[in-house]
Amino acid sequence: MILLNSIAKVIQAFSKLLHIDIACFNPDGELIAATEEYVRRKGRKSHALFFNTLYGHHITFLHHPGKMQMCEGCHFINNCPSKVELVQDMIINGKKYGYLSFVSFTEGNEKVLIENQEYYAEWLSRLKETIISILRDINEFKVKDVSIQLNPTYIFGHSKALSQIHSLIENLKYSTSSILITGETGTGKSLLAEYIHSTSIVSKGPFIELNCASIPESLFESELFGYEEGAFTNARRKGKPGYFELANKGTLFLDEIADLPINLQPKLLKVLQDGIIQRVGGTSSKKVNVRLIAATNQSFDELMNNKLFRPDLFYRLNVIPITIPPLRERMEDLDLLVEHFIEKLQERTGKYISTCTEEYRKLLSSYHWPGNLRELENVIEYSMNIETETRLTQNSLPAYLLTKQLSKPNVETRLCEAEREIIIQKLQHYGNSYNGKQLAAKDLGISIRTLYRKMDKLHIRS
Repeated sequence: MILLNSIAKVIQAFSKLLHIDIACFNPDGELIAATEEYVRRKGRKSHALFFNTLYGHHITFLHHPGKMQMCEGCHFINNCPSKVELVQDMIINGKKYGYLSFVSFTEGNEKVLIENQEYYAEWLSRLKETIISILRDINEFKVKDVSIQLNPTYIFGHSKALSQIHSLIENLKYSTSSILITGETGTGKSLLAEYIHSTSIVSKGPFIELNCASIPESLFESELFGYEEGAFTNARRKGKPGYFELANKGTLFLDEIADLPINLQPKLLKVLQDGIIQRVGGTSSKKVNVRLIAATNQSFDELMNNKLFRPDLFYRLNVIPITIPPLRERMEDLDLLVEHFIEKLQERTGKYISTCTEEYRKLLSSYHWPGNLRELENVIEYSMNIETETRLTQNSLPAYLLTKQLSKPNVETRLCEAEREIIIQKLQHYGNSYNGKQLAAKDLGISIRTLYRKMDKLHIRS
C-alpha cells in the first residue's frame, strides 16, 4: 500500500498543477492509481487489449477515444466519456513499468489539450520519470502485489469453506478445464473468476468478462462470436471480433450464464467442444484457445426442469464446480472484510476512517446479509460518507439495519423484512436482468414499476 499511496499522491499533485485528469496503469493495463474524477467517470476496469497496441510508440494522442480500432471490445465502445487522451508507455532500458494517461472529460479541457500537446507531453514525460523512480525502489513490481481486490486473504478469508476453495484453485494452476461458479448474488463470483485467471497458466493472456444478462438476445450471437462486414444492417466496416476472439489465449468469464438464450446454447456447446468459431455472416472458421469460467446465482436443476437450459451444456460447463457460501455462513471473515472495505473506500469517500467501534462490529455480525459482500460494501460506504468520527460508530449505520438491530421489530417492520426476503428470493430465482424482474413481478402479482419502488424502499440492489 505504501507504493500505491506514493503514486496516488504524485498523480494528485500533477493533476492540480496541470488542471488535467490522470491515470496510471500497470503493464497488464490494470489501474494502479488515478484522479477521483477519472475513477468516477471510467471506473477501475480498463480495456487491457487497448494498451497492447501502444507499447513502443512513446506518446500517443487519441483524438476519438471509444471510436478507434484499438477500442474494439471495450465496454465504452462508441460511448467513451473521454474527449481526448494523451497516453505514454513507461519503458526504461527495455523494462515495462506500465502506462500513463492525461485525460480530458470536458470540451474546454479538450481544446486546451489539443492546442498544447507539446506542453502536456513534456509534463507527461516528467511524471513518467517521477513514477518510475518510485517503482525502482521495488525489486520486482507487480500490481497484483499491491491490489487489495485480488488479495487472496481478502477473497478467501479464514473460513473453512473458502479455505477449501483456495486449496482447489491452487491445484488448478496448470489446468484449463471449464469452471462453473455458483452462489447467491453479491458473494463475489466475478472477483473469484478474476483471481482464478490471475493464478492460472493462461494468466498472461486477456481476462474478458461478459454479463449475459446485459446483452439483448438479438445481439448476443454477434457479441459472442463476432461478425463480418455486411452481416446485417449497420454492421461496421471490416466487421467486429467477438468475445471469444478477444479472449483467445486467455480466459472468457460468462457471468449470469443462466440468462444465455436457449437458441444460442448449442452454438456455445459446439465452440467449447471444438474450439472453433465462425463470425456471423462469415464463411471461414477460426481456431481459438479460450479457458471458460461461467457463473450464476440461479438453480440449474430448476432451469433444466423448465427446459430453459440444456443439460449437455450444463455438464460441459460444470467440469469443475465451485460454490461460494453466502456471507452469513462465513461470519468469521467479517472483521477482515470490514477492514478491507474501509481501506478500499478511503479515496472514493474522501474520508480517513481508521477502523470501527466494537458496537458497530457487533451490530454487523448480528445481521443476516441477504445481499452478501455487495450489501456489506454498500453499508460501509454509507457509514463512511456520513460518519463524523475517525471510527465507524453505530450512529452511521443505515436506518433499515439500525432499526432491525436496536429495537424489537413491530408488525410493520416484520412485514417489511418478510417482503424483502420474498423479493430477494424471487430475484435470485429469476435473475436480475430486466426480463428476470418482469417474471419476478408477475410471480408476485405486482407491476414492474411497483417492484422497482419496493426494491428502492427495501434497499434491494439490482
